[in-house]
Amino acid sequence: MIKLIFKSLGLVLLIHVLALIGLMLYGLGTGRFSEEKIQQYLATWKGHKLVPPPPVVNEEETAESPSDATARISTNEIQKEILTREIQRQIEQMNNMKYTVDLARKKLDTDLLELKQKQESFQQTVKTNNEQAQDVGFLKTVASYSSMKPKMVKNDFMNMDDKEVVRYLSVMKQDVVTKVLNQFKTDDEQAKRVRVLRMLQEKEPDENIQTAKN
Repeated sequence: MIKLIFKSLGLVLLIHVLALIGLMLYGLGTGRFSEEKIQQYLATWKGHKLVPPPPVVNEEETAESPSDATARISTNEIQKEILTREIQRQIEQMNNMKYTVDLARKKLDTDLLELKQKQESFQQTVKTNNEQAQDVGFLKTVASYSSMKPKMVKNDFMNMDDKEVVRYLSVMKQDVVTKVLNQFKTDDEQAKRVRVLRMLQEKEPDENIQTAKN
């Protein structure tokens, strides 16, 4: 029984040694273990105290000379100057773009104002032309009524609104108006005649139409 235990322990120890040897060979093959690290691991395995390697001192590092320091500072100043000028150039470009946009906006506002004025002027011209055309048509109708028989004019007036009748009568000659009003004989015609006469007294003749008529 004791021999079996010793054999088992020996076998376990052998396995660990083989594993350690295999790990070292793997590290050497892959370049992960240097000889110094292997020695440190062996010392640790043997129970020795592991001493860290001394820090590597770069003997090539030397103090910066005044000329090198001056050159480095000059290089930094040049880089700052270049960066500052580039920033100033971009700011100037942005300002120029803003000025151009402002000019374009002002021109657009001016063009829109001119367009609005032209539209208003055109609308006013159309309105004036329509009014003149209506006046011409109205005067032609007045002339036609003035040459018609009074009874026929009365029949037309009975089918019109009182305000429209007054509009015609206010620009017709007085003798023609009298002849037409004398044709209003029935009760409805007499009532319309009274209303029209009252409105004629309150209304001033249309000076523009009267002038055009003359």
